[in-house]
Amino acid sequence: MIKESSSGSIRTLILSNEKLSVKILAGKGGDINQITYLPEQAELLHTEDENFARYDSRDLRTNPLSRYSEDSTGGWQDVVPGYGRYGSLVFQEFPVGTAATLPWDYQTQTAAGGDTRKEEEVNLSVQLPEFPLFMKKQIRLEDETLIVTETIRNEGGEPADFTWTQHSAFGGSFLDEQVEISYPGEEIFLSSLYAGQGGKKEEYLKNICSVPMPDGTIWNLKNMREPGQDGHLIFTMKAETGDFSLYHKDRKFGFRVTWDKQVFPYIRCWYQNTEDGYSFAIEPCNYAYSSFADTDKENMYLHLDAGEEMSTEIRLSIIHENKG
Repeated sequence: MIKESSSGSIRTLILSNEKLSVKILAGKGGDINQITYLPEQAELLHTEDENFARYDSRDLRTNPLSRYSEDSTGGWQDVVPGYGRYGSLVFQEFPVGTAATLPWDYQTQTAAGGDTRKEEEVNLSVQLPEFPLFMKKQIRLEDETLIVTETIRNEGGEPADFTWTQHSAFGGSFLDEQVEISYPGEEIFLSSLYAGQGGKKEEYLKNICSVPMPDGTIWNLKNMREPGQDGHLIFTMKAETGDFSLYHKDRKFGFRVTWDKQVFPYIRCWYQNTEDGYSFAIEPCNYAYSSFADTDKENMYLHLDAGEEMSTEIRLSIIHENKG
């Protein structure tokens, strides 16, 4: 089933079946703003709903956001291009994420004859200004699985080099200290600290089971901590496999996210446990650093020649046992 509505000036779509409900912000970045597992009434994503009021009188077609995080409503965003180069244009001051700052065009495909067993889908697209990438995103449901298929094409006359992050932040009524996390590797890189302090990179390599936390303690980040105020931490990890999972031990369900690690060979993670919110983001991406200088120096870009395109698929599936 697909329902259309609005949140302020933002055109909104709800794609749902008997198991999952997905809120899509067609009018703002094509964001997946919320995923709800209906049998448990569990919201999986961290959202900032209070910021919707900022869009009551703002038309993003004529007054787009300056970057993906401006007036954020949370959820799952495409940050592309983050850093990047196209001809003389350089995105270097901070990850811009133009795709998440604009409204997207959309079409819906409903089940013929009202047969809800058949697939329904939402198809979105946007042409980015300046950095001439054309993006398409198809969102559909199969039972307890959300499937997102994306295509990027370089519409310009020169090569395009860019970073791309699946900026997915988890929280909602699902996330608490009973959640276990399975990562696609064991070694993490404290990328934000390295960007701010410099020094030898190996000094910022840690094991996920013994992470120095902002409050000075050491913690195994395969387990969430109790909600409190112990700070904010950002790190990256090279993905040995293209999957991660979050599992709630008491409620005995969770979800696994899978992707093509040839496209996204790293994950970027940020842990937030402060008065501003309780969330954990795990973001498949194609670069390891928090700075343009290091990203550019090591050429950690996706590359598309003029007219070239690439496609990839990401799946989020509900799980009922934790296989680690």
